[in-house]
Amino acid sequence: MKRFLVTFSMTLGLFLPAASEELPATLDKPYLGCWLAFSESRDFEFVIGGDGDAELFFIKNRKRLSVGGCTLKIYYVVEEKVKGKGGESRWISRRMVQDGFEDFGKETAEPPLRKPLGFTATFTGGIKARIVHVFTKSGLEISTRIIDKGESKGDLRPGVKVLVGDLFRHIDDADLEKRETESKLEDTRISVLPVGGRRASRIKFEDYDSVLTEECPKGARAFALESDRYGGHEFQLTTANPDYGVIEFVQKKKIIHGFYVNWFPDPMKAEENDARLLIKVK
Repeated sequence: MKRFLVTFSMTLGLFLPAASEELPATLDKPYLGCWLAFSESRDFEFVIGGDGDAELFFIKNRKRLSVGGCTLKIYYVVEEKVKGKGGESRWISRRMVQDGFEDFGKETAEPPLRKPLGFTATFTGGIKARIVHVFTKSGLEISTRIIDKGESKGDLRPGVKVLVGDLFRHIDDADLEKRETESKLEDTRISVLPVGGRRASRIKFEDYDSVLTEECPKGARAFALESDRYGGHEFQLTTANPDYGVIEFVQKKKIIHGFYVNWFPDPMKAEENDARLLIKVK
């Protein structure tokens, strides 16, 4: 049976419990609140820090992979639509305030599957978003919704940003055309279903000049990445109802050196039960 451990602390200045010494440096610091959850029967661990940063670790041979960009950094975000100088609208990010957590779920050593565990986060401008997690047999679900618009004037969208790290930081771009480099990249591949597409496109990391925003100019409905750098695991992202959410990409370097996969619910469907992000690890 799938089991989880959840640890929660609400005292400013306290460090994480005993397991905190294994956390990455970015999470190993004082918190207003922290939530540590992991599954003993699945192939990942999921950590949420009190400052709003979360991280997914892949497991290989019962050990956490935590170096060389082999984790997924996860951020809970709120964006507001504003008009620029030229009159064109654009989305800007609102920062989660450090003491912004409220209504944290009750501590439990073994939360049952399908039970919502969440909190309310406050962002700059007094904006509040409710962020709820549900663990399932196949992975994790995350839902986000605005519950207080605060001082905002424009449209708001709450979402989840996933940073795919630099899995091949040890490879210099000058060496990309070497045969031995290609062999290092051949076991990492992407599958992505563009918005409006009928079939998923496959992108191999050997095709290092691929640009995700060109492959999916309107965004995507589903995304998956498999890599030997993740211990042979694959992670998948989609919306419970694919039409109720969109996946956007931010890629500033060659695809092998990392990019953002950003998920937002459709504003018209944000209150629907199926407007939630599904994360699955295989």
